[in-house]
Parts: sequence; structure tokens; C-alpha cells
Amino acid sequence: MRYHVSMFTSLRGKLIVIFIALTVSVVIVSSGFARYKQRQFALDRAMERAERDLQVLETGIHAVFDWMTRDLFMLRDLDSLHDLINADNAEQRKQAARETRHAFLALATYHKIFQQIRYLDKTGREVIRINARGGRIWATPEQELQNKARRYYFQQAITLKPGQFYVSPMDLNVENGKIEHPLTPVIRYAAPVTDQRGTTRGVLVLNVSGTTFFDLLKDQQAKAGKGTNYYLLNQDGYYLFHQNPDKTFGFMLDRQDNFFTEEPDLRAVFDSHPQGITIRTSQSTYHKTLYAFRHVNLPSATPNGSRYWILLTTVDNAELLMGMNEYIQAFVPFTILLILLCVAAAVFVAWNCSRPVVSLASAARKIHRGDLSARARVYTADDMGRFGHLFNEMAGKLEQTITRLRHSESKYRQIFENSRDCIFVTDTSCRIIDINAAGRRLLGIDPDQDLDQLSLNCCQQATEDGHHPAIRDEIVKAGYVKDYETWLTRADGTTRHCILTATSRYDEQGRLLGYEGILRDITEEKKRLQAEREFQKRLQEEVILAEERQRRHLGQVLHEEMAQNLALVNLKLQEAQTSLVHRNGTDARSVCDSLGGIRTLVQRMIHQIRTMIFDLYPTILDSQGLVPAMNWYSENFSRQTGIEISIYGESGSLGLSDSQKIYLFRSFKELLHNAWKHAHAKEVVATVKKTGHHIRLTVDDAGQGFDPQELESRGDELKGIGLVSIRQWVQTINGSMTIESEPGKGTRIAIDIPLDQEERSP
Repeated sequence: MRYHVSMFTSLRGKLIVIFIALTVSVVIVSSGFARYKQRQFALDRAMERAERDLQVLETGIHAVFDWMTRDLFMLRDLDSLHDLINADNAEQRKQAARETRHAFLALATYHKIFQQIRYLDKTGREVIRINARGGRIWATPEQELQNKARRYYFQQAITLKPGQFYVSPMDLNVENGKIEHPLTPVIRYAAPVTDQRGTTRGVLVLNVSGTTFFDLLKDQQAKAGKGTNYYLLNQDGYYLFHQNPDKTFGFMLDRQDNFFTEEPDLRAVFDSHPQGITIRTSQSTYHKTLYAFRHVNLPSATPNGSRYWILLTTVDNAELLMGMNEYIQAFVPFTILLILLCVAAAVFVAWNCSRPVVSLASAARKIHRGDLSARARVYTADDMGRFGHLFNEMAGKLEQTITRLRHSESKYRQIFENSRDCIFVTDTSCRIIDINAAGRRLLGIDPDQDLDQLSLNCCQQATEDGHHPAIRDEIVKAGYVKDYETWLTRADGTTRHCILTATSRYDEQGRLLGYEGILRDITEEKKRLQAEREFQKRLQEEVILAEERQRRHLGQVLHEEMAQNLALVNLKLQEAQTSLVHRNGTDARSVCDSLGGIRTLVQRMIHQIRTMIFDLYPTILDSQGLVPAMNWYSENFSRQTGIEISIYGESGSLGLSDSQKIYLFRSFKELLHNAWKHAHAKEVVATVKKTGHHIRLTVDDAGQGFDPQELESRGDELKGIGLVSIRQWVQTINGSMTIESEPGKGTRIAIDIPLDQEERSP
């Protein structure tokens, strides 16, 4: 009873009070810090997400701009449109107009982003107009065509030089001087159309629906969370896209909805920086708001200066931070619960701290009564725990000594017999004294066979053929060997690879009695490693073959498409040149000379493409073999560089696999380039020779030469000459490369490749 009254003045009570105070302090500080880090994390994520979303939107908008620019110039360069402006009579003009109208309709049907496609003559009169509305596409009848001479986009475009184009601001479509309803936002691309003399004959206008850009923002808005909004502003801050349609295009509808009017403090920020993120209190909502913006420059080929749109996203701070009331409501119950748990833990810990003293007192009473087997129960590893251990050791030292001896013998025999590795004991002549069951299995001897005259041959001196390593001298000299790789001959004559760890045994006078140690069989592991190496080799060969298949495919594409198309162009140019030869006049001769120059350029391109096709994958390598491919390549290389190259060797496959042919041919090309670029050689001799199951490629040059030791000491600096890469290639297919060179005496490089014992198909 007196114990309970004085509890909180005891060590246990003091521990409880101290632990409660510490835990409550840690809980309060850690909770506050956690809330701060949560707020910081939420802000960082919101800023990162806003910046990424604006970048995605800008990329999408520029993609649409590029699309429209490409279509504008494609239509401007239509042959039928130029036939229309250069027509000599009404019938030709009518036919050209029909073909041009058909091309305009095809483009509008295919792309579906154009609200109108028009061609205006130089007076502003519409010649062709294609309309698209509600999925319907039609050409405007001739009697309904209008004069657009007073429209700003015509006046801007008609004055442009050839090759320039005009991009209008985004505004609402106007028909007959009035804004069209329902409201139709458009952006116009306009470019002058010139005749053969460069005279402007009209203007091509593309009306692109603004919903093409708005759909990008709508899709992004649909993915955004609550409190996140996306806007598109023009350079003056008027809304082009807003979730509330009544706020859009205020500059045309006599409304005052303007972002800079609502947030005047942000005008200077948006005008002075092309992109950025700022957090400030909104003057409209009076909330802390994250503003992320980015300028989207409008494309223009005119010298009128840059114009841009403003992509804007806002994130309401209420979506990022929990309010104070919610914070208190979430924090207080959790903190109270955590404090209660800490108080319970403090009582539990203090109670456990006193248990060793009670246990020691109980054990002392039992020992006092004569029970020497009594032990104190140890609960902790502190000073009290160490004291308990010392008490137990003192009380049961004799009993523990006898028990330990019995257990030691039992454990040794159990470990000895149950080990999966061979455990052995030998005399000084390596004759086996004792060996476990795993050792008998390793040696291939019966479990009941007598050990007399059996020796552990891996510990003996080396035999005359050097099959067994001499490790006994190492054991005698150092007293042990560790992880020594050796061989063991079994009773049936087979050999097993093993790892040996052994020590010497000595008596009390220091005389050598023999050896003891462990042998681990690694035969299967070495086979597995060898199989893995073979697999890696095959895998690398498959990678090279896959690369060559891709090169072959690229070569076929270049040959079947680009080279044949260029040949067809050359034929057409020849026909045009032939037809012009029979005409008189300076212009015909000038055009004929130009066509001749173009044909020369096309023939040069055809030759370059054919050279590129061979570099990608030489088909002659498959059809005729390595040596013909080397001859073909060396002839072209000699014509380009002036180096005299001689190739000696047999035609045919020579027994090489596909990957080996590719390796040797790539190596030959690399060595030719080294001889020309680095050795500055004037003559190169290459020999391909088959000897037994090997193929040797030898390349000799009479160049400057070098010190082969530099490949090892300056490997990183000399990677550019390709020898390091060739050596890696050769090692991949189990080959070897030798280099003989001296400065000023030329270089000989020999590559030996072993032929596969059986032919493999990749």
C-alpha cells in the first residue's frame, strides 16, 4: 500500500512524467511541421501542374498554326489555281476554276477546321468560296459571291510580297457588315497569289474556326479539378475563351469584360514576361489565387511586329490549403488521441523498467532456498539487463559449462553431417581422416566405404600435366587458403570444379597434424555462367542482325521510293528539256539550261542515295559474299579519297554466319576510314583467308602508324579512331584482334574469327 502512495515520487513515476512531457511536445511540433510541409507540397504540385498544362496547350495551339500555314502555301501553289490566273480564254478559266474549287472542297472535307476557303481577285471580288457549317460543306454559287475589297485582311494581304502571309487577330465572323449569329470566332490566314512574272493577281484566304483552339482548352478544363480554370486572352486582355460565354469577345460586342480591368496589378507582369507564375490576392474574389500564364506568339511572315495571345490558368487557394477551422478540427482530436496513446506507452515503459528488479529479487530468494537452477528473468539490454545476465552467469556457471560441452559436441556433429558442402579433415599427406556425407557424394564414394588410403587429390602437389593446382604449399606457408578455385577428380574419373577454403591443424606443441576445410562444388554454377555467356553472345548477335534488318529495310525504302521517284523526275525533266530544245527564243534556251542543271543535280542525288543505300546495308554482302562486298566498297572509297586499295580473298560465304559477315564488313569499313583519316595512308592492302575453322581479315596500310600501347593508356581519347569499337565487336563473337604498328612505319591489323561448328539461322 505504501508503494502505491509513493509511486509518482519513485523512479517509475519520474519516468512516466518525463516521457509524457517529451511525447506531447514532439506530437505538437511534428503536427505543426507536417501541416506546413503539406501546404508547401500542395503549392509546389499546383505550380508544377499549371506550368505543364500551359505547355501542353501551347504545343497544341502551335501545332494548329503549323497545320494552317502548310495548307495555305499548299493551296497557293496549286497548279489549277495558277492555271486560273494565267488562263488565256474563258473556257480555260472555267476549267481551272472547276479544278481549283474541287481541290478547295477536298481540303475542307478532309481537315474540317476551316469555316471558309476563298480566293479573291486583285479587286477584292470573290472568285471561289467554300463554306463549312454544321458538318455541311458546299461551294457558294457565283451569283452570291461578294466583294471583300474593304475587309482588312484583303487590304493587308494584297500589299504583301510573294512568300509573305498575313494572320489576322481572332474575331467574330462578319457577313454583309454585321456580326454573324450565332457568334462564330475565326482567325484568318491570307497570302498573295502571283503569276509567273511575280505580279500579284489575287489573295487566298483561309477562315479557321476559333473552336479548333477552344476545344483544346475545353478538354484541359474537363480534366482539371475543382477551382482550376483556363482562359485565352488577346494581347489587350480581352477574353477569347472563358467558361462564361457572355464574357468573350467584349472588344467587338461593346462589353467591358477585360482581365486587366478585373486584375489591373497583373498587366505589368503579363506584359514584361513571356511566361511566369505568381500568387496574389485576387481583386475579384479576394482569395489567394495562383496565376500561371504563357505568351503564345502568333505566326507571321510580315514585318508588322510580333503579336501574341495569353494562355492563363488560375487555381483558387481554397483548393490548395485547408482552412483554419478545418485544420483545428482535424488536428485537435488526432493530437488528443496521440497524447493518450503516449501516456499509456509511458506507463507501460515505466512498468517494464521496474520488472528486472522484481525478477532479480525473486531469483535471489529461490537460490537462497537451495534451488541453483533458478534464474533471473532479463527483460532489457540496459544496465539492469547486464546486471541480470551477470547474476545468472554467476549462479549457473558450472551447470552451463557441462551443458555447453554436451551441446557443442552435438551441434558440431549436426553441422558436420547436415552441411550441403564437403567438410573434410586430412593428415599431412592429404589422406582423408573424416569427411561428411556431402563430401562422400562429391567424391563419388559409397556412404559405408572405408576411408583408408583415400586422399583428397585437390590438396596435393600439381601433377605433371598441371591438372591439379599446387595449393598445399600455400596452406603450409600462410596457414590457410580462402576461396581457392581448384579441380577434384572423382572415383569414376570425372572432374568437378570446386572452391576450397582450408586451414592447417596443429597440436599443442605447434606440430602440423594435417588440414581441415570446406569444398563447395561449383561445376553446375560454372556451366550456368557459360550458358549465360553463350546466351549473351547470341543476344548481341541478334541485336546486330536486327539493326542490319532495319538498315536493309531503310535501304529498300530509299531504293524503291526515293531513288525511283528521283529517276522519274529526271526522266520528266529530260522530256521537258527535249521539248524546249525545238523551240526558239532566249527564254527557251535559258529554261533548257536550267533544266539541264536540275537534271545534273537530280543525277547527283540519285548517286548519293544509292551510295547511302549501300552504306545502310550492302545487298552484295548477302548475294555474293564478304570479299565482293569489300571490293565494291573499296572501289567507291578509292574514287572518293584517291587511296589505292587492293583486296585479296575468295568469293562466297566462306562458312561465315550472317552476323560474322556483318561484323567483318563493318570492321573493314572502319579500318579504311582510319587509314584515310588518321594514318593518311596512300595505299591499303586487305586479305581475307580461311584457315581450318578460322577466318582471318588482315588490313595493311603504309600510313603514319602509332603506338598500340596508347589504346590502353589513352583509351578515352582514342575512341574516335574506332579500334576500341572493333575490338569490342570482335570479342562479342569470340574472336581476337592483333595490332602491329610503329610511328612512321605503317599499321597491320589482323582479325581472327572462329567459324561456328554448325550453321545457325538468326
